[in-house]
Amino acid sequence: MLGRINFVEIDNSQNSGHIGYRVGEKHTGQGIAYSALHTLMDNLNREGFITIFAKTTNNNIASQKILEKNGFNKLEASADEFVMNGEKLRFVNYIWAI
Repeated sequence: MLGRINFVEIDNSQNSGHIGYRVGEKHTGQGIAYSALHTLMDNLNREGFITIFAKTTNNNIASQKILEKNGFNKLEASADEFVMNGEKLRFVNYIWAI
């Protein structure tokens, strides 16, 4: 798998939604996530979406950088912890808004 990008929880009355993406392990570090997100954001902007939400984990620095390079602003880290692969993590929430 090269990767995927999703736009979900679409609220047409608020012109908003949530994005998520993943890049296959063999393809990380090649700018694929940045380019895919950039293209999606351009399309969503043209379609009139004004607020887009995203989240990643606090240990996923690469994803945080991709979001920030695409104009997302960090809102907050969740107070709730969860365990993934034996590591305690929190979600970091982001927003892109016109």
